[in-house]
Amino acid sequence: MRDKGYGVVANWNYVTISLIVVVVLTILVLYMPGIREFDRGMLNGIRHFLAPYPSYIPAFVAEFGRANYMLWPQIAACSVLVSHGKYLKAFLLVFFTHAAFFLTALLKDFVCRERPGICSYPGWSFPSNHACTTMCFYGICIYLIMHYTRSEFWRYFLVIVFGIFIFLVALSRLWIGVHFPIDVIGGLFMGFLLVNLYIILVKAFN
Repeated sequence: MRDKGYGVVANWNYVTISLIVVVVLTILVLYMPGIREFDRGMLNGIRHFLAPYPSYIPAFVAEFGRANYMLWPQIAACSVLVSHGKYLKAFLLVFFTHAAFFLTALLKDFVCRERPGICSYPGWSFPSNHACTTMCFYGICIYLIMHYTRSEFWRYFLVIVFGIFIFLVALSRLWIGVHFPIDVIGGLFMGFLLVNLYIILVKAFN
């Protein structure tokens, strides 16, 4: 019980830290216009560094962060969970993944930050929906894999693969030029917040 209690406290701390980061970034975007130039400088530096590499790499990776492409990973993950009788975990996985879509959409409409303008892309910029949703879904998958995968090889292999994928999707938004770095960081922390809320609920129901 001590370990479980400590784990819940740690998860609440992560939720608090993530929420503070998202709020601070939102305030910076809303009330500090000068942050845009700093953000643009960071974006240009990142894109300049990545310029020698093929542009189809970020385009390919980014596609898997879209709403329609997130459907099949959700079906696959839920099928595995349901087959092992973990119905609540499957339901919460879908719930939080969709919550990531809606929460980022709400915050986008509240902040109304324009995109960098490097290439045409619909919608507002802050926070990154791709970064948030990918972090939320695959972050939860990493938690489930760490707790329920018996094979040590597959446990660490899948965790590394999913971790790299989260990073690549976030990086692809900068590489393509449809988000500023602050947008991506905000999206990642929003997703991390939701991952920890998922873990807290799972532990509470257990």
